[in-house]
Amino acid sequence: MNTYKEKIMAAVQKYGTPSYIYDGEKLVDNYFNLRNALPHCVDVFYALKVNPNTSLVKLLRSNGACTEVCSLTEMEIALRAGSVPEDIIFLGPCKKDYELKRAIELGIYALVVESEDELKRISQISKALGKTTNIAIRINPDFSADGSPWKMGGRPTHFGIEEARAVERFGDYLNTDNIHIRGIHVYNGTNILDALSVYKNTKYILGLYEKIRKMYNCTFSMVDVGGGMGIPYFANQSALNIEKFKELMYPLFTAFNYKYPDTRIIMESGRFIIGTAGYYAVSVNNIKVNHGKTFIVTDGGTNHHSAAAGTGRVVRRNFPMENISSDGSIDNLKEYQVSGPLCSPDDILGRNIHLKETKKNDTIVIKYSGAYGSTSSPGLFHSHGFPAEVLSYKNESILIRKKDTAETIMSRHINADLEPIPILEPLKISE
Repeated sequence: MNTYKEKIMAAVQKYGTPSYIYDGEKLVDNYFNLRNALPHCVDVFYALKVNPNTSLVKLLRSNGACTEVCSLTEMEIALRAGSVPEDIIFLGPCKKDYELKRAIELGIYALVVESEDELKRISQISKALGKTTNIAIRINPDFSADGSPWKMGGRPTHFGIEEARAVERFGDYLNTDNIHIRGIHVYNGTNILDALSVYKNTKYILGLYEKIRKMYNCTFSMVDVGGGMGIPYFANQSALNIEKFKELMYPLFTAFNYKYPDTRIIMESGRFIIGTAGYYAVSVNNIKVNHGKTFIVTDGGTNHHSAAAGTGRVVRRNFPMENISSDGSIDNLKEYQVSGPLCSPDDILGRNIHLKETKKNDTIVIKYSGAYGSTSSPGLFHSHGFPAEVLSYKNESILIRKKDTAETIMSRHINADLEPIPILEPLKISE
């Protein structure tokens, strides 16, 4: 199996649709594409939030990736996939006490502190456990990343501590009981396609690191510059120029490392690594014309892939999509509306999209679906459940997540022992 179509069709024939299919070779290639654009002094941390499947994390970990987690479950997945505490950082604006306790007991590399209240709680839990906990202070910078459709810094957000306050209060943070501050963390934006934007963002963060270090005459051992490198989902977008990225980032990090050789440089990445390695495959259930538009009704939709359906976007644009089972000519494409199985007008995967002539039972594939697929989708809408996930690797189709069934979904329900509801007599209306 050489082509992505052959890999997908093999997986579909074995495990059916709807399903997510991941190209293992492409996943590894993407990781090394980024890894080789950075000097060895930079550690790449895979962000599980984009896709936490244990087998995918394990494949990346076996090739050297560290892990960034945002929940207790993601942390346990990272450990099960072979990560070690020294290569785990834990982010998130709402960490529960039991999550903090587990991370502290494990001794992960850094708990990334998002608020002063969280810092106090970590201090209290650490004291109760008789431990000193390694943390990083997440700063919401004054600088805003250009080129990001979802800015996470430079504006009011629930992420991190405002830069001015963090700089002013850093001395207090350093003196917090049972706390050791490794350094700082800044994440400014996501899905950035411009290498210069990533460079400017990173340069600002490294400057902030130096500013705080000199101001408080302290020694840091970590700086997390975030990442945010993206992929081009839509027709008018161009892929991140990785050569330009390397040209800019390599000397920047090398110079910083020369100046601060004992500081671990962390760069996070999720979407860039796995986004283009994933495909969402659906089957055509029926085709119909409604008010002059031809609708392809498929067995999967917003419930599994809200990103492709445009949920949360003001402007609705189509992900790249293809009918991989049609023998039709690419010179004779037809316009379709590709919908899912839900009783919702928003359950449209593709609007006015041009595909090869399509018939019932054909397989439609939505490309660039490796990141934020089912993890950010309402999988229990209509109780359809989440789809199967398959890894295509070394000429094998390996099931890495079983699809939900009516039985597995209902197994989580508790049928309460309630009093029978009395049947009321129908109301009699006098004539």
